[in-house]
Amino acid sequence: MTDATPPSAGAAPLLEVKDLAVHFPVGRRGLSGRGGGVLKAVDGVSFTVYRGETLGLVGESGSGKTTVGRAVLRALEPAAGSVTLYRDDEAIDVTGLDPQDLKRVWRHMQMIFQDPYSSLNPSMTVADIIGEPLRVNGVASGSELKEQVMTIAGRCGFNVAHLNRYPHAFSGGQRQRVAIARALVLHPAFVVCDEPVSALDVSIQAQVLNLLKELQGQFGLTYLFIAHDLATVAYACDRVAVMYLGQLVEVAPTEKLYYTPLHPYTEALMSAIPVGDPDLPIRPVQLKGERPNPSDPPAGCRFHTRCRFAQDVCVAKAPPLAEFATGHYVSCHFAGDLDLKGAMDHPASTVARR
Repeated sequence: MTDATPPSAGAAPLLEVKDLAVHFPVGRRGLSGRGGGVLKAVDGVSFTVYRGETLGLVGESGSGKTTVGRAVLRALEPAAGSVTLYRDDEAIDVTGLDPQDLKRVWRHMQMIFQDPYSSLNPSMTVADIIGEPLRVNGVASGSELKEQVMTIAGRCGFNVAHLNRYPHAFSGGQRQRVAIARALVLHPAFVVCDEPVSALDVSIQAQVLNLLKELQGQFGLTYLFIAHDLATVAYACDRVAVMYLGQLVEVAPTEKLYYTPLHPYTEALMSAIPVGDPDLPIRPVQLKGERPNPSDPPAGCRFHTRCRFAQDVCVAKAPPLAEFATGHYVSCHFAGDLDLKGAMDHPASTVARR
């Protein structure tokens, strides 16, 4: 599969994913371990994340977004493919590491989870939660550990006077600040943000997004930002990758993707962006049928069963993810020939203007 890279490789790559696949057994297997099927949650995904950028990963529920994020960190074991982390002119094959080496690499790769209510240990104080990565990795102890915990907590906007309290004493926004501090206390280079604001009140989401952008500038962080809220992605991300049924269908700089989508699925996502004015009509692109079963995906283009432009070639042959314009990759046999509407035609047309 063609690698989805930005228009110009001015920045050095930090993470390179090639042909990543994650499969799960489904159905009854019996005592013999045979039978049942395989759900291909991620099936041949390739992309590059460049230093200092935020790459968004979007798609409907069940498209494989979170599975990609976890497989990149090897929180889930890939069935195939490779993940390469570039550190100090060294290319580290993350998928080939043994547990001890993987533990050392995890210092440079961290994750912010979606739900701040379930991702924090309720029996630990905030100070212990933030400091745990330092203790586990033998980075700091005693007064030095306490100082580092206070420093990162303060950077994340958390009141250091409350570090000895337990998670239940805080709001969702404050808990997510704790989760961010825990992820950043080791000063990683790469962070997977798995829908980091979706569980928060709308009034708090903007604060957390601004905090993530501020911390990115301070620490030189690189993000893989997984989300389903397209307005959030437009604000937070430099490039966006669209997933459908375990595969990438389009990758482009944010404004190009929002205003000039080349894939019919991306068009449907753009048309569904909520409108802030109740007097303005919403005219979403209606997709026919239901999303196919990922354990038995359609032949050819996986989107052809719901695409109003589908033709015989879409059923017979899967389109590759190929570069249609500079930095704009799409998996569609008729890219550029279709009359698609993007956010430019949407009433909320300022969504991707950051």
